Amino acid sequence: MKNKIKIKAGYLAVIFISFLSCTKDTLSQESSNSPGVLNCGIDTTFTLPLPAVDIARYSDCRYIVAGIYGTEIIDELGNILPSWEDNGMRVPSTRGFNPTSDGGFLTTYIDFVSKASPPDAPGNGWTWSVPSFQAPHYVNDAIETTDGDYIAVGWVSGDPGTGGHNQRGQAFIARLSDGGVMQWIKRFGLLNTPKDTFWEVVEADDGGFVAVGSKLEAREFYFYDHFWFLKIDADGNQEWSREIGTNDRYDMAFDVIKMPDGGFAATGMSTINSNGYAAMRVVRISENGTVMWDKKAGGDGYQDMGHALALNQNENVLMVAGTKQPTSGDSKIKLWGYDPNTGNRLFTRNNIGQEFGLGSWGVVAAYDNGFIITSNPALIKTDSLGIF
Repeated sequence: MKNKIKIKAGYLAVIFISFLSCTKDTLSQESSNSPGVLNCGIDTTFTLPLPAVDIARYSDCRYIVAGIYGTEIIDELGNILPSWEDNGMRVPSTRGFNPTSDGGFLTTYIDFVSKASPPDAPGNGWTWSVPSFQAPHYVNDAIETTDGDYIAVGWVSGDPGTGGHNQRGQAFIARLSDGGVMQWIKRFGLLNTPKDTFWEVVEADDGGFVAVGSKLEAREFYFYDHFWFLKIDADGNQEWSREIGTNDRYDMAFDVIKMPDGGFAATGMSTINSNGYAAMRVVRISENGTVMWDKKAGGDGYQDMGHALALNQNENVLMVAGTKQPTSGDSKIKLWGYDPNTGNRLFTRNNIGQEFGLGSWGVVAAYDNGFIITSNPALIKTDSLGIF
């Protein structure tokens, strides 16, 4: 769910754009038997006129889509299947969207986390609102843990200044029980600064968690963030922190995934000069936080940003989906593919027509070894090399 550009306030404006809420027809009992949902691994590409901000794998070879106008389920051919009422919850224009093991899903927006009921158990959803602290806390992402709890991450509001309190400017991680009961909340980063931020979180193999975002190295560097990985154990105790960047540039991590070897990959952006020109950045680290490789791409036409990434079914292509923003005019979707082991770039796709969208905010590995990326106004199903 992320972080914000222009270089901070502007990006937040993009991230937290308003969105509409639509309720859907209640899911019929026949949806699990809908045509196409059992044809797993069909080799196909398609474009589907469905504005969306995120997508994830669902059950029976289907996908759950965080559509701008509501939640949808599609099969692997791109057919929209019967969907359920989303309990009136709006799907935010961020990546704070993740399915849950019971067939429901989580969304985040501003200062709350909402759990939608699964289709066969309506009424079992809940909403957790961040308690009233000294400064407002804003949630960017939430996931379900393997033991049935939930982890939420975000940032704490507040202006810099010597009169600040001991929460202002930090990033936070909270653990919730089922039903949205908070077990604990912990804050990380510098006190009383322009905000440090967590945008996404993923569970590690050992039951801990890795959150990514942006962090100042020292207060005097003001807005010059570092590309930030932070590892905690299951109880929220910090195990390690890895910051990548310099003190005269903006570096931000927007998305993270766990890799098959237990390590992690994250993508975001890194400014390359004092005029705000930015390159997409993608970093691969080991399970203990050692940087395995660190790559940048683009930046020659103002800002290139990676918003989401996914590893394909055969685990040989790491796809980064994002945006190319020129110095003037509309932005465009841009895709990058990397060898996940070496970091060698396999392809760049920057000739995607604007009719397919002005940027991509989500990507998922498809069942046929390709990818599906989200944009407004279309979903795009590609092969493993980003071609459709």
